[in-house]
Amino acid sequence: MDNNKITKIYTHNSSDFAKKYLFYSELAGEYFGIKDYEIKRDYYNSLLLIFVEKGQLNVKLNDESFVIGKNNIGFIDCRTPHHYYSKDPIYFKWAHIQGNSVFAYSELLSEKFEEPVIVNASSIITQEFKILMGLLRGENTLNHSASATIHRILSTMIESTSIQSKSTEYALSFAEAYLRQNYDKQLSIADVAEKVNMSIYYFTRQFHKQYGIPPYEYLIIQRISNAKKLLLNTNMTTKKVSEKCGYNHPSTFITAFKARVGHTPSQFRTNVVENIGL
Repeated sequence: MDNNKITKIYTHNSSDFAKKYLFYSELAGEYFGIKDYEIKRDYYNSLLLIFVEKGQLNVKLNDESFVIGKNNIGFIDCRTPHHYYSKDPIYFKWAHIQGNSVFAYSELLSEKFEEPVIVNASSIITQEFKILMGLLRGENTLNHSASATIHRILSTMIESTSIQSKSTEYALSFAEAYLRQNYDKQLSIADVAEKVNMSIYYFTRQFHKQYGIPPYEYLIIQRISNAKKLLLNTNMTTKKVSEKCGYNHPSTFITAFKARVGHTPSQFRTNVVENIGL
């Protein structure tokens, strides 16, 4: 496939005034289904905004790995070593943002979200990002309009995080109840994160902080707990129990059960029956 058809790179030379007083971007781009994509660098003097429209981008920053998924916006402070890549086709927009207060915003966002900063793209932020890319596509970028748009993106992020922080506890409580009540369904943590309007990385981190374990492990514990009840109170086969507890394949269920209980489901049933004389 012709790379020119799936990549668009925009470069600009900002005025001295813009560099001194405004937010600006001299390097941005759009990728449409590019695969085997990889960037690795030690330093770049910018805050990188990435908006993933389809697929996911794997990122390594400060010895920590995370994922920017579909409809997520990620912020990367490129002054530290960073590495991001995707082997599968990915659609995303990006812009290197600079300006005299851009890193102050970066630090403020990091305080709100804890690093890395990844959030679900609200309709307002998505629209502003589209406006920014439209401005950067032009041959002669309107410096003041671009700066105002970047500022709206950053300020909206800050203000929305203030609102989100007040509702995070409720959102996590909802997620915990949802996992507990729907253990028998085919769930993904990404689906649950989307229900509470959080990025999967932020949701996983906050859930772990509040409940002491990652959400996926919490889901498995609910499944194993209910599987024990079915094994002891019904004559269901292992296969049927696995289906009732949200597993597509009995082998996956058996592996998860043994790893956490120390016995296979059949061994567990036999041992308990023998010990209590059922």
